[in-house]
Amino acid sequence: MNEQKKRRGTPLLYIYSQKQPHEDVVIVSNKTALLRLRDTIEHALEKGEGDCQGVFSDFETYEIKIILNDEQYDSEFWQRLQLPFFEVDFNEEEHVLSVDDIIGFDLRSSEDVRKAQSTMQEHRKYNVEMMRSIIEIMERNKQSD
Repeated sequence: MNEQKKRRGTPLLYIYSQKQPHEDVVIVSNKTALLRLRDTIEHALEKGEGDCQGVFSDFETYEIKIILNDEQYDSEFWQRLQLPFFEVDFNEEEHVLSVDDIIGFDLRSSEDVRKAQSTMQEHRKYNVEMMRSIIEIMERNKQSD
């Protein structure tokens, strides 16, 4: 009976990302978390997205978000999606979809990307202006030190 309780306990799930391109992604998990992840994947297949919570052994929690995009690999969405391990050049930033863009602008398809394009451009323009202001303030503070 204790074994069954342990399996229904805290959903421990560690996802180790690649350190370098072409390396393996490793998932270490207990059964409870894998079942929860499976349910979330099944929900995403039905509804287009799903999320669940993972827990580390120190009880730090985090959200796992699964987004379904079943478009062809050459669609705008997939072609613009930022690849892991590659920093985006400042001049190319407006052409690349980051994870923050996907979540923040609720992007799920190429159509969503086209609809949100002007809002994303305004947002990026504002971010550039704010970054320039911050750099100016830092420079002034350096000079006064």
